[in-house]
Formats: sequence, C-alpha cells, structure tokens
Amino acid sequence: MRASRRADERDRVVPGEVHGWLVDLEAPPDGAVMLVGPAEIARAASYLSRRDAARFAAGRAWLRLILGRYLDADPGRLEFEAESGGRPALAGATAGVIHFSLSRSADRGFVAVSCSPVGADIELARARAGLVDLITTRFGVGEARCIIAGCGGSPVRGFYRHWTAKEAYLKATGRGLTGLCTTELICGPVPGIRDNGHEANWTLSLMDAASDCVVAIVGAGHVTRLGVAGQ
Repeated sequence: MRASRRADERDRVVPGEVHGWLVDLEAPPDGAVMLVGPAEIARAASYLSRRDAARFAAGRAWLRLILGRYLDADPGRLEFEAESGGRPALAGATAGVIHFSLSRSADRGFVAVSCSPVGADIELARARAGLVDLITTRFGVGEARCIIAGCGGSPVRGFYRHWTAKEAYLKATGRGLTGLCTTELICGPVPGIRDNGHEANWTLSLMDAASDCVVAIVGAGHVTRLGVAGQ
C-alpha cells in the first residue's frame, strides 16, 4: 500500500499468486471508524480490554481498505459472511471475486489475498510457559524432535514455525483447529504440509515478516508480493 501510487491505481492479484500485507494494529488507517460495520463494532465492544477492542477494529479496517484496493470498491460497503467451517469470505456483489485470510497476534496483523482459498497465520515468537508440554501433546514425535532441535533457529521459533504452518493450512481448507492432530509441517528446503499421512496439494510459504514475528501462508502458489499496509 505505497503512499506514492496514483490515486486511481488499484492492486491486482492473478491466479497462482498470493499477496501478503503486514498490518500495525496500533496504527489504524485514517477514517477507520467510518470503515467498520455494525457487526464489527459490536464484536469489538465484546472485548474486555480496550486495547484488544481497538486492535480488532483496526484489523478489520485495514482488511476492508486492502480488499477495497483489489476490488476497486468502497471499503465501507464490503459485505462478509462465514463459509462452511467458519472461514470468512466476501459476500454480496463481491462474493468469490477474491479470497483472503486475516490473522492477528498482539499488535501485529497479516492479510493474505489470492484468487483462490488461502490461509494465513501470524504469531509473535515469544517464550511461553509450558512450551515443552505443549510441543509433546500437540505435535507428533517427528515434529517435536524437529522443534526441539531448533528448526526455526531456536526451539521457540521452531514451535511457532510449525504452529503457524498448521493453522494456516487449516484456515485455507476451512477445517478449523480440529484438524491439528492429523496435520504436520514437513520441514526442509521446500516445506510442505502432511495431512493424515499424505502430502497436501497446497503451497506453503514460511517467512519472518518482522524480526519478532513468524508468518505462514498456505494457498495455490507462493507469496509473490509482500508489503506493509499504509506504506
């Protein structure tokens, strides 16, 4: 989202591509309050923390602004619905035109955009209590060995590397977290996803979108464009 672009220039994504946008949830776009709809305002109001409510609203405002650029549409008029499995999607006149996935972690957000189903997950790579127990109970023996060996540079980053890959895949397929136990990251020069023992026919992109974040995107192709919303 470069400020130097012409006012009439729109973003475009073609089949086989995935675009990714890093979002600062502490810096909502100008006019954010006018972008979010009644349902989003109500959802924000349900948060106990004002900061969490503001971050949620900022994420939705950035999502609308980003999608509006691709659709050449008024961001405030975009409609959304939940597909089977709870995956959010565009509704109304823009239904099925493009697909997206929004993920938030603390003050960071990430939006993936594609012409076909896509899943994205962002996590702040920070130490957490009970990490070893979580690794041994939520991951298979092979994955646990890989994480503890520091496949992402350290056991902590290895954990988030595996976790984001699995969650992004489950978002892309619309299955939700119920499929965590049967899904695993295949580490290596060309990482992939194994589901129920079979390699999944999806493209996985793993990246460090920021020094303290781990991001995974699963879609029909690799990420061909990575930017920062608002810049």
